[in-house]
Amino acid sequence: MKPNYEETVLRYKDMVYRIAFARCTCRQDAEDVFQDVFLKLYNFNGDFSDEEHLKSWLIRVTLNFCKLLYRSAWFRKKTELSENIAETENPEENETAEAVIAAVRALPEKYRPLVEMYYYEEMSCKEIARALKMNEATVRTRLKRAREKLKRELEVLENE
Repeated sequence: MKPNYEETVLRYKDMVYRIAFARCTCRQDAEDVFQDVFLKLYNFNGDFSDEEHLKSWLIRVTLNFCKLLYRSAWFRKKTELSENIAETENPEENETAEAVIAAVRALPEKYRPLVEMYYYEEMSCKEIARALKMNEATVRTRLKRAREKLKRELEVLENE
């Protein structure tokens, strides 16, 4: 199956951006990854077996570009400017949202993509397993461990 480029961008732009934003530390980096992913799709000469294969390919390429960004000399040498991630009228909700996002970002590499896909992208364990080429039982186990780590981390923050 050769995907229609414009339709594919319209269908998956939000998903790719959310994954990139969840993995990157700022909006500009997420936008760079977003562009790189769809440029790679535009230049891709292969075929996809079905729509699910295309979606898995986009997720995998997005995660790979995020990893490349973190390994680049540019990323290692730049300084961060603080950004408001969640803007709400209630400052307590804003602090809670930022604490949860920070806790997810602090998860080890083997847990973070699973949590992002499951909660941000609302993918099932089966879809995650297919996209990441893992056993479905491994996905469920890692999600359980990630939830436990997040719970402990957030309880520590709450008690401070």
